[in-house]
Amino acid sequence: MPFDHAATFDLKGTPGNIVQDVINISSDGAFVAVAIGYGFEEDRGRTVALINPPAVNTTFKPGALQLSQIPIGALIEGFRINPRFERLVFNDQTPGGPLRERTLSGIDIAAAQSDKIIERLKPTEEISFLFSILDSATGRELQDEPTHNLASLGSSDGARPFRLLAQPLTFQPRSTIRLQIVERSENVRGTLFIVLYGYKALGAGRSVAQPAINASGPAGRVIPFDYVATFPLTGSPRNQIEAEIPINVEGGFVTTSIGYGLAVESLDVSVSNPTKSLGDLTLNQFPTSALQDGIRIRPNFLRVALNGSSLATIAQLDLVNRMFERLNRPEDVSFRYSIFDTGTGRELQNQPINNIAGLGIANGDRPFKQLARPMLFLPRSTIRVILEEQFGRGNLFIVFQGYKRLGDSAMNQAPIAGRKGTRR
Repeated sequence: MPFDHAATFDLKGTPGNIVQDVINISSDGAFVAVAIGYGFEEDRGRTVALINPPAVNTTFKPGALQLSQIPIGALIEGFRINPRFERLVFNDQTPGGPLRERTLSGIDIAAAQSDKIIERLKPTEEISFLFSILDSATGRELQDEPTHNLASLGSSDGARPFRLLAQPLTFQPRSTIRLQIVERSENVRGTLFIVLYGYKALGAGRSVAQPAINASGPAGRVIPFDYVATFPLTGSPRNQIEAEIPINVEGGFVTTSIGYGLAVESLDVSVSNPTKSLGDLTLNQFPTSALQDGIRIRPNFLRVALNGSSLATIAQLDLVNRMFERLNRPEDVSFRYSIFDTGTGRELQNQPINNIAGLGIANGDRPFKQLARPMLFLPRSTIRVILEEQFGRGNLFIVFQGYKRLGDSAMNQAPIAGRKGTRR
């Protein structure tokens, strides 16, 4: 069965810092790794100290804050309401109302918290680190010295095919894989995922055959088919969503690859009752969904919006509604996922995996992730997918691409090339 083993590392943004993790191979069979990839779930939020903050020992309403109180750097890069303060700043969502469109609560907040209400969203950065991998079963390193991530794995944004190993590598049951990371990027914090892609040879010991990775093609009556799971992302960090895909009774489903994408609403920001002086605009005049997604001045409007180091006065009010954009872009979506096969009762990974590390870049500019071995889902079973949101709002689609085996009620054989008599 296809399986992904992931290791995670909490990076502090301190060059020279060493962190490590261990992957434990379960006792139910050997793990054969065929490729390796990685992704970085960056902590982009930075607190912002307001300009002319409220006086000490007073209170303020976040909705009354003006753009002139937000540093220019945050307006250019993007800012949002700190997710930790959303319960205070916004009222609960109206049942049946638009997703993430809420109202400001009007609660008075102590002036001492004024530097924590607004959060700047720094642009994503290319991460740099050294890594080494050790197979404990043989005691061998998989490289002669720690190697650089760009040299061995490519870009961290997932815009590349996952690196195929020169030869599939078998890790024995109950063995461990030790990975060590040496940070090289300064002030870049977050969680790093390194993923070994492959499959489990269930019940196999030391003599694991190395079958061909690509199936030669199924015999019998089959049709191409995609099963789709849809998730309404709210943009709330750590929010968990679950969906189940039922496999129908007319035959089993064999999935060979997985893809995903986020459909977002318009990036435009409509400002209510705009004023000519941009600095006088208050947060009350912006949609609450945009304050949660993040807002910035459009790059092509910077020369119009800025007058030196301050916000400008706009003669044409219709330009104000075209001047700002949301940060809720499809290529920035971030989440962790896990997949469960109810037909066999097995997880397809050892822990929830970051979308970039497990599936590739989020804007679709990538090959679909090919499973190391085609996965058979039995009739009347379900595919359960659980997501943990990190960033992004809209409808997320996860697609299992493959084919149906019509009328194959026994489902005794899987269409996998390899030794004669190989069964699933």
